[in-house]
Amino acid sequence: MPTSQGSDQMAEEAAHSSPTLAFIYDREATSQTDSLNRRIAVCRAYAATMKWNVVGQWVDRGDAALTDRRPHWRGMVAAMEAQGQGRRIVCLVADWGRISHNDEESARLRRLVGLAGGVCVTASGEDDSGEGVGRGRLTSPPPPYGRGHDDAGKLLRRRGQVVAPGWTLVRHES
Repeated sequence: MPTSQGSDQMAEEAAHSSPTLAFIYDREATSQTDSLNRRIAVCRAYAATMKWNVVGQWVDRGDAALTDRRPHWRGMVAAMEAQGQGRRIVCLVADWGRISHNDEESARLRRLVGLAGGVCVTASGEDDSGEGVGRGRLTSPPPPYGRGHDDAGKLLRRRGQVVAPGWTLVRHES
Protein backbone atom coordinates (compact mmCIF):
# COMPACT_ATOMS: atom_id res chain seq x y z
CA MET A 1 0.00 0.00 0.00
CA PRO A 2 1.56 3.36 -1.02
CA THR A 3 2.27 5.85 1.71
CA SER A 4 0.75 9.30 1.77
CA GLN A 5 4.15 10.77 0.98
CA GLY A 6 4.54 8.40 -1.97
CA SER A 7 1.13 9.27 -3.41
CA ASP A 8 1.82 12.99 -2.95
CA GLN A 9 5.08 12.61 -4.84
CA MET A 10 3.34 10.69 -7.65
CA ALA A 11 0.67 13.41 -7.93
CA GLU A 12 3.38 16.09 -8.05
CA GLU A 13 5.28 14.21 -10.79
CA ALA A 14 2.05 13.81 -12.78
CA ALA A 15 1.34 17.55 -12.46
CA HIS A 16 4.80 18.38 -13.84
CA SER A 17 4.48 15.93 -16.73
CA SER A 18 1.04 17.23 -17.75
CA PRO A 19 0.85 20.46 -19.71
CA THR A 20 -0.09 23.58 -17.79
CA LEU A 21 -3.72 24.60 -18.14
CA ALA A 22 -4.09 28.26 -19.17
CA PHE A 23 -7.27 30.18 -18.39
CA ILE A 24 -7.21 33.43 -20.39
CA TYR A 25 -8.92 36.42 -18.80
CA ASP A 26 -9.64 39.95 -19.99
CA ARG A 27 -12.11 42.72 -19.38
CA GLU A 28 -13.49 45.49 -21.58
CA ALA A 29 -15.81 48.25 -20.39
CA THR A 30 -16.57 49.56 -23.88
CA SER A 31 -18.25 47.93 -26.86
CA GLN A 32 -14.98 48.23 -28.80
CA THR A 33 -13.45 44.80 -29.50
CA ASP A 34 -10.29 45.41 -31.57
CA SER A 35 -8.04 45.95 -28.52
CA LEU A 36 -9.69 43.07 -26.71
CA ASN A 37 -9.14 40.70 -29.64
CA ARG A 38 -5.47 41.76 -29.89
CA ARG A 39 -4.90 41.14 -26.19
CA ILE A 40 -6.55 37.70 -26.38
CA ALA A 41 -4.40 36.86 -29.43
CA VAL A 42 -1.26 37.89 -27.51
CA CYS A 43 -2.26 35.60 -24.65
CA ARG A 44 -2.96 32.68 -26.99
CA ALA A 45 0.41 33.17 -28.70
CA TYR A 46 2.19 33.25 -25.34
CA ALA A 47 0.39 30.08 -24.22
CA ALA A 48 1.42 28.35 -27.47
CA THR A 49 5.04 29.43 -26.94
CA MET A 50 4.95 28.01 -23.41
CA LYS A 51 3.25 24.81 -24.67
CA TRP A 52 0.29 25.37 -22.35
CA ASN A 53 -3.18 24.01 -23.06
CA VAL A 54 -5.69 26.86 -23.30
CA VAL A 55 -8.84 25.77 -21.51
CA GLY A 56 -10.84 28.83 -22.57
CA GLN A 57 -11.19 32.55 -22.26
CA TRP A 58 -13.31 34.58 -19.90
CA VAL A 59 -14.15 38.23 -20.57
CA ASP A 60 -16.07 40.57 -18.29
CA ARG A 61 -17.74 43.38 -20.24
CA GLY A 62 -19.48 46.65 -19.53
CA ASP A 63 -20.11 47.58 -15.91
CA ALA A 64 -19.01 44.13 -14.70
CA ALA A 65 -15.53 44.92 -16.03
CA LEU A 66 -15.27 47.93 -13.72
CA THR A 67 -16.50 46.50 -10.43
CA ASP A 68 -15.35 43.70 -8.18
CA ARG A 69 -18.43 41.62 -9.09
CA ARG A 70 -16.69 40.09 -12.11
CA PRO A 71 -19.02 37.19 -12.92
CA HIS A 72 -16.70 35.79 -15.59
CA TRP A 73 -13.64 36.02 -13.30
CA ARG A 74 -15.55 34.01 -10.71
CA GLY A 75 -16.66 31.55 -13.38
CA MET A 76 -13.05 31.14 -14.47
CA VAL A 77 -11.99 30.44 -10.88
CA ALA A 78 -14.74 27.82 -10.58
CA ALA A 79 -13.48 26.18 -13.79
CA MET A 80 -9.94 26.21 -12.36
CA GLU A 81 -11.15 24.44 -9.23
CA ALA A 82 -12.98 21.83 -11.30
CA GLN A 83 -10.29 21.20 -13.90
CA GLY A 84 -7.04 21.84 -12.01
CA GLN A 85 -7.03 18.66 -9.94
CA GLY A 86 -3.29 18.22 -9.48
CA ARG A 87 -2.23 20.07 -12.63
CA ARG A 88 -0.47 23.42 -12.84
CA ILE A 89 -3.04 26.10 -13.66
CA VAL A 90 -2.52 29.73 -14.63
CA CYS A 91 -4.74 32.72 -15.19
CA LEU A 92 -3.14 34.32 -18.25
CA VAL A 93 -3.64 38.05 -18.85
CA ALA A 94 -2.07 40.45 -21.35
CA ASP A 95 -0.92 42.72 -18.48
CA TRP A 96 -1.72 43.34 -14.81
CA GLY A 97 -4.22 46.08 -15.73
CA ARG A 98 -6.47 43.44 -17.26
CA ILE A 99 -7.21 42.20 -13.75
CA SER A 100 -7.62 45.64 -12.17
CA HIS A 101 -5.89 48.99 -12.00
CA ASN A 102 -6.74 49.11 -8.29
CA ASP A 103 -4.03 47.25 -6.38
CA GLU A 104 -6.27 46.10 -3.52
CA GLU A 105 -8.96 44.82 -5.87
CA SER A 106 -6.32 43.13 -8.02
CA ALA A 107 -4.87 41.39 -4.97
CA ARG A 108 -8.33 40.18 -3.88
CA LEU A 109 -9.12 38.78 -7.32
CA ARG A 110 -5.70 37.14 -7.67
CA ARG A 111 -6.14 35.62 -4.21
CA LEU A 112 -9.20 33.76 -5.54
CA VAL A 113 -6.97 32.23 -8.23
CA GLY A 114 -4.41 31.30 -5.59
CA LEU A 115 -7.07 29.62 -3.46
CA ALA A 116 -8.06 27.56 -6.53
CA GLY A 117 -4.43 26.39 -6.77
CA GLY A 118 -3.37 28.68 -9.61
CA VAL A 119 -1.14 31.66 -10.27
CA CYS A 120 -1.67 34.73 -12.42
CA VAL A 121 0.76 35.25 -15.29
CA THR A 122 1.13 38.07 -17.81
CA ALA A 123 1.91 37.55 -21.47
CA SER A 124 5.27 39.20 -20.79
CA GLY A 125 6.20 36.42 -18.35
CA GLU A 126 5.56 38.11 -14.99
CA ASP A 127 3.76 36.07 -12.35
CA ASP A 128 2.58 36.39 -8.78
CA SER A 129 3.85 33.02 -7.57
CA GLY A 130 6.80 34.46 -5.66
CA GLU A 131 9.26 32.32 -7.61
CA GLY A 132 11.85 33.45 -10.13
CA VAL A 133 12.06 36.89 -11.70
CA GLY A 134 9.21 39.19 -12.61
CA ARG A 135 7.06 38.23 -9.67
CA GLY A 136 4.29 40.69 -10.40
CA ARG A 137 2.35 42.84 -7.99
CA LEU A 138 1.90 40.43 -5.10
CA THR A 139 5.58 40.17 -4.32
CA SER A 140 7.14 43.27 -5.87
CA PRO A 141 7.21 46.72 -4.26
CA PRO A 142 4.02 48.70 -4.69
CA PRO A 143 3.83 50.71 -7.90
CA PRO A 144 4.59 54.43 -7.67
CA TYR A 145 1.66 56.67 -6.87
CA GLY A 146 -0.08 57.88 -9.97
CA ARG A 147 -3.57 58.43 -11.22
CA GLY A 148 -6.25 57.21 -8.88
CA HIS A 149 -4.38 58.33 -5.76
CA ASP A 150 -5.57 61.63 -4.40
CA ASP A 151 -3.39 64.27 -2.77
CA ALA A 152 -4.79 63.55 0.69
CA GLY A 153 -3.74 59.91 0.39
CA LYS A 154 -0.23 60.94 -0.65
CA LEU A 155 0.01 63.33 2.27
CA LEU A 156 -1.07 60.62 4.73
CA ARG A 157 1.54 58.25 3.36
CA ARG A 158 4.29 60.87 3.62
CA ARG A 159 3.39 61.68 7.23
CA GLY A 160 2.82 58.10 8.30
CA GLN A 161 4.80 54.92 8.62
CA VAL A 162 3.90 52.07 6.27
CA VAL A 163 3.64 48.91 8.37
CA ALA A 164 2.24 46.57 5.70
CA PRO A 165 0.87 46.89 2.17
CA GLY A 166 -2.24 49.04 2.43
CA TRP A 167 -1.64 49.88 6.11
CA THR A 168 -0.12 53.20 7.18
CA LEU A 169 0.17 54.39 10.79
CA VAL A 170 -0.31 58.13 11.11
CA ARG A 171 0.61 59.95 14.32
CA HIS A 172 -2.32 61.86 15.77
CA GLU A 173 -1.15 65.33 16.71
CA SER A 174 -3.22 67.02 19.40
